[in-house]
Amino acid sequence: MRTWSIPIAVLVLLLPAAAQAPSASDTQPRYDLQTFSAFRKLILEGDFTPKVTLSAAMAKHPTTGVGALADARGEITIHDGKLIVSYGKNASHPSAENESAALLATAQAGEWQTIKVEQDVAPDDIDKYLALTAAAHGIDRDIAFPFQIRGTLASFVMHVNAEPTNGPHGMGQPIAVTMEIKGNSISGMIAGIYASPDLVGVVSHGGARTHSHWISLDGKSTAHLDSWGLKAGAELSLPKR
Repeated sequence: MRTWSIPIAVLVLLLPAAAQAPSASDTQPRYDLQTFSAFRKLILEGDFTPKVTLSAAMAKHPTTGVGALADARGEITIHDGKLIVSYGKNASHPSAENESAALLATAQAGEWQTIKVEQDVAPDDIDKYLALTAAAHGIDRDIAFPFQIRGTLASFVMHVNAEPTNGPHGMGQPIAVTMEIKGNSISGMIAGIYASPDLVGVVSHGGARTHSHWISLDGKSTAHLDSWGLKAGAELSLPKR
């Protein structure tokens, strides 16, 4: 336990609005992204107050989601539409859908496209790898999108919140008392949201583009991934356009 010529532009302006072609970002699907609270509120204020019940969030039928329980008691993951909650302390808990989230981001993917990870990806390269792979498969990297992975993680650090720190908050301070797990290799699945630039600090830690959670292969346990790499042979699922 322990206590992130005429120029073409002018010609376009002279055309009727209806004749103007939409930009690439305008035609990109938004994957029904919903956010409840912001990472920066947890970091700077220690705000773990309830923002949405999980039953209300699941009523929207998200395929992917990541977040933290109210009162800093655990982690929330939605993977392939299934709700998974893990706690940092052994105790009596409500059923998962009767819990509330202090932070949650959810998205929908109507269909997935699966890409094999051809080589190992170091922890420092995960955000870049996801951005480049998404761009190569028709997804604008400046739009938030869900992703899922199945395979072997490398050089990972992850945690499950257990309780509030009841102490000072801010940059460099712990967000919550956590149960930490780290190692060189672990099999499992990942559910995550790749944040658009405007959602960095909301969906993800400041300075990071991804908010990712590990899920055990039996689908019963989950944890927030602080740092992780990927072994070659993993399968990355991205939304189909």
